[in-house]
Amino acid sequence: MKISCLLLDDDPLVLDLLQAYAAMTDVLEVKAAFADPLEAHRYLLDHQVQVLFSDVTMPHLSGLDLVRSLREPPLVVLMTSYPQYAMEGFNLDVCDFLLKPISLDRFLKAVNKIAGLLRTVQVPAAVESGDALSGWGSFFIRTDAQFVRLHYREVLYIEALKDFTKINTTDGRTHLTLVNLKNIEEQLPPGMFVRTHRSYLVNSARIEAVSNQEVRVGGHALPLGQTYRDKVTERIVNRALIRRTH
Repeated sequence: MKISCLLLDDDPLVLDLLQAYAAMTDVLEVKAAFADPLEAHRYLLDHQVQVLFSDVTMPHLSGLDLVRSLREPPLVVLMTSYPQYAMEGFNLDVCDFLLKPISLDRFLKAVNKIAGLLRTVQVPAAVESGDALSGWGSFFIRTDAQFVRLHYREVLYIEALKDFTKINTTDGRTHLTLVNLKNIEEQLPPGMFVRTHRSYLVNSARIEAVSNQEVRVGGHALPLGQTYRDKVTERIVNRALIRRTH
């Protein structure tokens, strides 16, 4: 399956290079390419892509501000000649940061990382619409006296609290709902979330690190139960692991 992407850079030579690199991968499908960030912004308001490759320093609107302006941005790879922007970029939860001039091997490494993140989101054919794969899909929960919509991409992990569950999101909020963890797990798309412990259900695409006893997601260290360790390692690590081949 192709990975849809948008390319954005105010330098026409860089834009041509990115398009050539994308064509070499046989994985990326370039839906649009822009030199003007405002045009890219207008496009993203009406169209969905799974990945945005964006320059940082551009006239009118920086790549950082563009990402901030999107309510539900796609996966983001930032590109710049200035490494000092890296920390600010990662604070926006971008998935990679490419320093210019961008070599083909470094570009391919970013594509491999993206493909690994998207492979962790496996949904049945009935809902395999690109929305779920890019995290644009959503669900409702009942909390207090209202129904709240949550997007898959904004959920870090879900924690069991007896008959309740607590849903922790990327913006630091928590939502309590009177549904147990087993019921929630059964109703979410298979493969999008993984059980790491009898009390924790974790967003597969948000896992940052895995060790023998814990997983790290959104800066939180969560326990990894022995019963679930092999499944987590196989589904999350092995499928996206870059191995030494020489």
